[in-house]
Amino acid sequence: MLLTRQTTNKIKFKPWNDGPAPRHTFEDEFEGDETKPSPVPEIKIDLKEHGSIDYLIVAPKNISVIVDSLPQRKAIGSIRISYPELKVQTTTQESTEDDYDEDEQLYNAIHESNSSSMYSELEIPINVYGGSIAGIVVPHFTNAITYNILSRRIIEAFDSMVKKDWITLSPCSINNNQSLNKLNISTGNSLLEMIPNLKPPHFITGIGASIISELNNLGTSSFIPLVLNSEGQPGFEKVSNDAIVDSGYVLSEILIKDHYKDDYLKKISSSVRKFNSYSNSGMYL
Repeated sequence: MLLTRQTTNKIKFKPWNDGPAPRHTFEDEFEGDETKPSPVPEIKIDLKEHGSIDYLIVAPKNISVIVDSLPQRKAIGSIRISYPELKVQTTTQESTEDDYDEDEQLYNAIHESNSSSMYSELEIPINVYGGSIAGIVVPHFTNAITYNILSRRIIEAFDSMVKKDWITLSPCSINNNQSLNKLNISTGNSLLEMIPNLKPPHFITGIGASIISELNNLGTSSFIPLVLNSEGQPGFEKVSNDAIVDSGYVLSEILIKDHYKDDYLKKISSSVRKFNSYSNSGMYL
């Protein structure tokens, strides 16, 4: 379509084309029925008999390499997450449906399938490293309620066991040419004091934020909240390679005995190189 504009002496023609129809469309992630509250998870922590530990590290799945590379891993328990409310709702719905409605049955089947994928039952392992460092790697949850309840259960189970510090690793798009930040705390550790504090408008979400919030509510100040530079949507961030290496170095100085430090840092460096090869393999040059 052409638009014309009359001036004093001449007419100007300006092209005005409608944009082409998109070749692909993306559907929004299933968010459930807004008229119904999100199901409350049932979380049970099963711990084998274990004495006190010095540190507990909690990290999201996309930073798992920092925890998994720690030496001398041994399983000491697990966290089971289930949603019994969904089973009750499904059973009740089936018992109350007297008349068969094909459209209603199809809708219910789709809704049940989406709900089962969003609120699936899972088991999170709890490991101890070197006998004195416990580590928990938490997957991404769409339902924020799960993070809040999970953080409470973890603190209830480990509060009396942790003798030194809680350590959280959280991704954040820092965007200030810094790979690693920390929340504004006073640690007394010269290495940690060198790490810049996270400043507004930056923030953290997920399991790290929930753990820190619960510890603050309890008046606990013995925690080290590290923030790693990343990019992407919350829960699916791609963490900077420099941030992974730098945080690994910080943890090696705090947690690991001298004769294991080199092996730990080598594992992290090797994993970072693998990440680079995977991400570059699909690029068009």
